Amino acid sequence: MKCLIVDDDPLICDLIEHFCSKINDISSVTTTTSGFESINLINSTSFDIIFLDFNLNDITAKGILETVGHNTCVIMITSNKGFASDSYNYDQIVDFLVKPIDFPRFFKAFQKAKNHLSKNQEKETRLFIKDGNKLVKIELEAVMYFKSEANYISVVTEDKKILTLMTLKDLLNKLPDYFQRVHRSYIVNLNKIDSINNNMVELGENHIPISQSYEKELLTKINLLN
Repeated sequence: MKCLIVDDDPLICDLIEHFCSKINDISSVTTTTSGFESINLINSTSFDIIFLDFNLNDITAKGILETVGHNTCVIMITSNKGFASDSYNYDQIVDFLVKPIDFPRFFKAFQKAKNHLSKNQEKETRLFIKDGNKLVKIELEAVMYFKSEANYISVVTEDKKILTLMTLKDLLNKLPDYFQRVHRSYIVNLNKIDSINNNMVELGENHIPISQSYEKELLTKINLLN
């Protein structure tokens, strides 16, 4: 799992990162003390779990929550013991940690997030998209890649191509882990990759460019899958 820690207190970031290092299921951890930077990170990277400070200096946590897709779990960090009543206004929030934080309580919150993600992934085998005036079922395992074309997305399988009104950002939040963004215009099915050569992903006869900003994440995820 990939985690993001957002807290304007560097000591809290270090503590949560230390706790994460004790859990084998967590493969990578990114930390930031800036709410605005966290939005850029969320928009460019797919995180499984976000540990989010409720009281940030530069932007409200609510502003950040609105950018988080429904396939990401959020564990709020707060000093307010009465936060529980507000914590379920967002479907992404699965638990909250009240400072000071100890490892047993942290681990309990992590387990909640892990169970929530597992249930979601069981459901993520198909996607319904709009094709003209009808909804079409797409079996995600059959998709080779998605391509952004202005305000539309091309869904490309081995035997067909469908154009639907959607953005890559919105789509990425609906996809399971074996899909990876490799370029501002492309999301590929990692299980369909035949080879990677000269900054290109080869999927059958299709050659998809890899941008430098996504190359490291792609290689990391491939190694984890293998």
